[in-house]
Amino acid sequence: MGLRISRLAAAASFIGTAFVASPAWADDVVIQRDVTVRAAPTKASQKLDFPAVGTRLDLLDDGARQHGYYHVRLPDGREGWVYQSFVRRVSDSEGAVAAIPQDRLQVHYIDVDQGNAALVEASCGAVLIDAGGGTPAAGQHLIDYLTAFFARRPDLNRHLAAVFITHTHLDHNSNLRRVAEAFTVERYIHNGLRTGSGRRDANWMLDQSGLPAERMKEVKEVGDVPVSGDDVDPLNCQGVDPKIEVLSGGNAQGDWSAEDFNNGNNHSLVIRIDFGAASFLFPGDLENAGIDRLLAKQSMRRELDVDVYEVNHHGAANGTTDAWLAALTPKMAVISMGPSTVQAPWTGWAYGHPRRVSVDLLERNVSLARTPVTEPVADGAKRFSAETIDKAIYATGWDGDVTVTAAADGTLTTSTAGHH
Repeated sequence: MGLRISRLAAAASFIGTAFVASPAWADDVVIQRDVTVRAAPTKASQKLDFPAVGTRLDLLDDGARQHGYYHVRLPDGREGWVYQSFVRRVSDSEGAVAAIPQDRLQVHYIDVDQGNAALVEASCGAVLIDAGGGTPAAGQHLIDYLTAFFARRPDLNRHLAAVFITHTHLDHNSNLRRVAEAFTVERYIHNGLRTGSGRRDANWMLDQSGLPAERMKEVKEVGDVPVSGDDVDPLNCQGVDPKIEVLSGGNAQGDWSAEDFNNGNNHSLVIRIDFGAASFLFPGDLENAGIDRLLAKQSMRRELDVDVYEVNHHGAANGTTDAWLAALTPKMAVISMGPSTVQAPWTGWAYGHPRRVSVDLLERNVSLARTPVTEPVADGAKRFSAETIDKAIYATGWDGDVTVTAAADGTLTTSTAGHH
């Protein structure tokens, strides 16, 4: 879509490493936008493949071009031709510095105050799940974080392979337009609703962003099997390829009560990502009625068994249940919410997030440990007291930005940034 405003300076403390300048030669190309690989250097030749944005291809013939086409080798070994304006040449040294290993996936739970934003980084590309933010400062932190990320990953050329918005509430999409204008968004996946507190950015994205309709995917009425395929899974990495599926989305009235159906939280996309033996779940703000409906689908139960769980509804009392956690069996949990020290309307303090009942459920069900910390936990709205946490439960309101790195063998490591 190519909509951009200012390009903010990268935060050097986040990048943490110097880049090696690219030499004049290069031995690879990286796909920058959707392109067709053809059998010959002409637009009329046979179509061979449609590699995802971020895919790296071997460059043949010392980079010589024919009629503007590069001769390339695909990951499966086939040779073809790709037009120059759709790719960027990179060197071995640049690729080695810029990309994470093919057997690693990093999920960045970005501290956006009372809201959600998670950046999923793979070797060949990145997707963003939600773009909320409780304050202007939180929104700026999201943009700064993404800017620094792309400075560290120049191979991605400021492209997000997809942005998922779980539902149309401000705490999940208030910065959608800012993200779409500052970076290039290749795909937009949403629940199809145009109502809710976040309707302004949702409607702008659908009607005014300029993203073609075929690059938008509305997920509604998910049946007994997850929604999968290129529309919701744009990453195509060599080595270990992440698998993205949507387990739930927007719903029709059906047998919902009017109260539960009219609650936008129950229309949250529920997104699962598998990476080798590791798995992640992003359930948005799904509340108890939505949880029960998903648990009732027996064929979906194995899809809910995951390693890393982004806690529903910011750790609210109505987003975590015994039955839900019994199905998830999480090794680790991350709560995205605002700190209790910000005592104003529409904050974690005002809502009472996270609630002690939810944290206690997590303490009983999360299997890995963390270095014990003592943090404020809510007994109700605006009422907090300290609790010691020794299970692998992290929270942006306690820990700032949280990064979970998954190895293909299922090993999980975590780092936290502290408050910005």
